Amino acid sequence: MRRTLRLLCAAVCLALALTACGQPVPDPVPTATPVPTPTQTPQALRFSLGYDPAAQLHPITGDSQVNQELTGLVYQGLYELDNAFQPQPVLAASGAPSEDGYIWTFTIRAGALFSDGSPLTAQHAAASLNAARTSTLYAARLSGVASVSAADELTLVVALSAPNGSLPALLDIPVVLEQEEGPPLGSGCYRYEIAGERLFLQTNPYHEGAAALPYATIPLTAVSDAAQRIAAFDSGSITAVTTDFSSPYALGYASSYEACDYPTTSLLYVGFQAAGGPCQSPLVRRAFSQVLDRTEVAEVLLSGHADPAALPVSPLSDQYDETAAQTLHFDLESAAALLEEAGYTKNEEDGLLYYRRTPLAVTLLVNSDNDTRQALAGQLTEALAQLGVTVTVSRLPWNDYVSSLSLGQFDLYIGEVRLPGDFDPSALLTGNLNYGRYENWELTQALAAWRAAQGEDKIQAAQVLWEQFVQSAPFSPLCFKRGSLLVRWGLASNLQPTRANPFYRVEEWTTAANS
Repeated sequence: MRRTLRLLCAAVCLALALTACGQPVPDPVPTATPVPTPTQTPQALRFSLGYDPAAQLHPITGDSQVNQELTGLVYQGLYELDNAFQPQPVLAASGAPSEDGYIWTFTIRAGALFSDGSPLTAQHAAASLNAARTSTLYAARLSGVASVSAADELTLVVALSAPNGSLPALLDIPVVLEQEEGPPLGSGCYRYEIAGERLFLQTNPYHEGAAALPYATIPLTAVSDAAQRIAAFDSGSITAVTTDFSSPYALGYASSYEACDYPTTSLLYVGFQAAGGPCQSPLVRRAFSQVLDRTEVAEVLLSGHADPAALPVSPLSDQYDETAAQTLHFDLESAAALLEEAGYTKNEEDGLLYYRRTPLAVTLLVNSDNDTRQALAGQLTEALAQLGVTVTVSRLPWNDYVSSLSLGQFDLYIGEVRLPGDFDPSALLTGNLNYGRYENWELTQALAAWRAAQGEDKIQAAQVLWEQFVQSAPFSPLCFKRGSLLVRWGLASNLQPTRANPFYRVEEWTTAANS
């Protein structure tokens, strides 16, 4: 079967290359979400998904988003994150750090089996995590891991370069059993199978929840680019997809569907040049952080597909401190007072702010290939103009935009980053995304203490960290974007998608067959 699967994928890939030159096309700009009326009659469609035959089905080394969406159905990790970003144990029966926080020891759940019936052990978990440490998809989140090893069949040991009390939140990485041919085996509720020349998902008989699954088989349809995926969904060849309605590459599906949003760790924010210019002043950065109504950004600009946030952690997480966040909420009067405290006065003749005789003028950098960020730049420009700030918007193609960020050629910029599951903002504060060259020893120390803490201590450490954050305002979080799972109308309900698994708790779905 595995050899057949490999040959099938190769054959489909060759056919696509001959007919479409194998070149992906940009996803079209999304249209308004269709809202089906209650009187619509559900179509007689079968639940089916897409896959990219030109890319790997490997859940760790593969780079296809379409194929990655299948991961939660076929594979399991030590933990999985729910929609409050709390790690729920799956293959891990338990996990605890050493007294100094540098060593974590996990116990693998006894009785866990791969889809061929072979036992899943700590050796498999160690091999999978070590492979993830060098993979494109997972290397960044595991950069703080020094080593991973198996002490025995059910004991996994993870050594860290610095304590991290939220390590389980990073361990929703698939544990796999490598095969000589074809994709590796997993322990999820489904497994890859071949029927004739078709690839599909078949119920995994060794999964403890197999009896409760709503579908015994799930056909998979080859879709190698955006145009094929749209056509397949609109025709009913595939009946469930995910999309990001705020992205310029979102797919513009036109058929009737139900959309179920799920929170993500993708943060939309305004960055500041802290090494020079007006934004080197914390007072100016705090003022600029208060000029946008985050609720309006989320509800209007992003059509409700976002969660407003003034801190770099989702408001759905227990690490979000609403008291600290209130300090940076939308308030033009407070922003004007902060700019006055920073030494700027308004000229009554032209309505502009001046420091002595120098006007308060800033350059706002934004990439020109993203309509959402362009619109956000327009809102920010208008809001700052109300305060008397002169804004020059620099709209650049992506490569030039990234180059200007690296060179620090901005006062402000519109940015987006996908934070890890533990919401560690280190990359923005001290790492490679600190384009504004921000430095603050006290905030760095508070960040380290928060990363190391766990349990109730972590809540207290978060309060200290975010108090430091709002006083210094190194950058200005705006909102966390939401993704959307689209399922053809009337096919399934009680959808519970998460950031990492759009088919989270599929066994609890209500379908036409089990309603």
